[in-house]
Amino acid sequence: ATKAINPSQWSQKYNAEASISKARVILIYGSWNRVTPTNCRDDYDVPRWVALVKDALSTRNDAPSDVECMAFSVKADADEESLDICADGEAAGGLGAPSSLPALLFLRLPASTTSDGEGNSSREVRLEHVRTNGSALEAYLTRSDDDVPSTDSRKNLVVSSVAEAWSRLFDSKGRLLPPQSKIGRAITAINNRKDDGPATRLFIAGDRSQVGKSSICLGLLGALLNSGRYAPADLAYIKPATQCEQTQLVEEFCKHKGITSCVPVGPIVYFKGFTRAFLKGEVGETSEQLLQKASDAVDKLARNKKVVIIDGVGYPAVGSITGTDNASVAKACGRSVNLTSSAGTARSPTPVLLIGKSGVGDAVDSFNINATYFDHSNVPVIGAIFNKLSLDGFYSLPKCKEAVEMYFDKFQPDRTAFGFIPEIPSLKNAREDLAADLSEKDQLNQALETAELFVEEFSRHVNVERVVNAAKQATAKYIAEQTLQSSSTTSESKRSFAEIENSLNDLPKSKHPRPATTPEYKNISSINGNGFSLTREQIEGMASVAGAAGG
Repeated sequence: ATKAINPSQWSQKYNAEASISKARVILIYGSWNRVTPTNCRDDYDVPRWVALVKDALSTRNDAPSDVECMAFSVKADADEESLDICADGEAAGGLGAPSSLPALLFLRLPASTTSDGEGNSSREVRLEHVRTNGSALEAYLTRSDDDVPSTDSRKNLVVSSVAEAWSRLFDSKGRLLPPQSKIGRAITAINNRKDDGPATRLFIAGDRSQVGKSSICLGLLGALLNSGRYAPADLAYIKPATQCEQTQLVEEFCKHKGITSCVPVGPIVYFKGFTRAFLKGEVGETSEQLLQKASDAVDKLARNKKVVIIDGVGYPAVGSITGTDNASVAKACGRSVNLTSSAGTARSPTPVLLIGKSGVGDAVDSFNINATYFDHSNVPVIGAIFNKLSLDGFYSLPKCKEAVEMYFDKFQPDRTAFGFIPEIPSLKNAREDLAADLSEKDQLNQALETAELFVEEFSRHVNVERVVNAAKQATAKYIAEQTLQSSSTTSESKRSFAEIENSLNDLPKSKHPRPATTPEYKNISSINGNGFSLTREQIEGMASVAGAAGG
């Protein structure tokens, strides 16, 4: 490994004319990546990434044998100088690292020199990046050889990308080719450079159950990491209300990526028998108390974070029978803000990203009816991502995308169709296709590889920074509007804080159901007619005997 060096200085650093004819293959990685420069492959006494280059060049019949490579690795965030050199483009004398790390590139110093007219000479540096997603490269480089069959599509994609980058640098006789026009994709300062502002909170809701909300959460987290703008410590995930307490892939993905701020099962759990027990006053908590627990959990998780992904449950109205539907949770889990000095604090509802189905008419109609549910509670909906679209036929992704985007442009100008995710054949039945004879550890590894593939595909179809910025803007707009309204009405009528907080809703505030109890109750352990509440075990036991299947 070496510290990042300005490419124009490499011939001085390695002052040997013999090395000029050699190409440099460089691995650029960050401290958050799992790939290490020294990991060796079983059949090579060289780093795995160097072996990858050898494998790639061996697939080219026209690869000249007399062009030798020198291998170097650079840790992008080793220090400020390394970060600047990796992030700067070629024109600025840098390596022009792509937005997704790790990355591979070829560097070549031509033998001829140019003079500046003052006795100083220099060589024009040639760089060619391997055009592959960082998550795909990392996933391949960190797998054991036994897990990489020759037919593996990811391996073939990475190998072909390396060979293609070489072909942009050399012709079949080893002669340096002229540079092609390039699109710069510089990385951004990351990791220890924290945002001073509060975390951006984003609520993910579905137009129905099983539409892929948690998969989209996983895709967002993975794409944010791969963008290079966020370290694992900058991100958080929580599902504040849930019907399922089994371990989900998004939880394992967070562990795998080092996202330690992950709460897959939040404080509101719709366990078996919950709703009927709640209505009878046997749960021991009111709607407001449950929502406060969700609010506290998100507040705690959001400290020192840049983005918090809040995963909804089912479709928007799920939980309405207990006053903890998705709109109410989104409101409760929003940022705490000061409206005016005299008004105190209130909550800015979390902006919602709806996950929709495939199609055109049905997809748009479903989006509208579900967005209306949030509108009624004055919770902003920034737009949608449409999931599981076919790749061919009348309802293919390109055709649906064209029509749905046309609708949003004409009739929903304040909202955005942020992306259209194809139904990926290799992922369609990923859970069912896990080999039964594999160990639990191997099944998990296989599932995580599936997650990496999904993140890679997700990143191609969704601009995650655009989603985050839309959420920021929606929150800022809401706070500005309500601050102005609160300031105006307070100065006119000197209303109490409770009145100001209630005025945050343009529409009448929905009434949350409450346990069957007298208005005078104070002790949540004595809230039903018999003077006591039941434990979860008691509620579930009675519900099971009665034949309940769920909450």
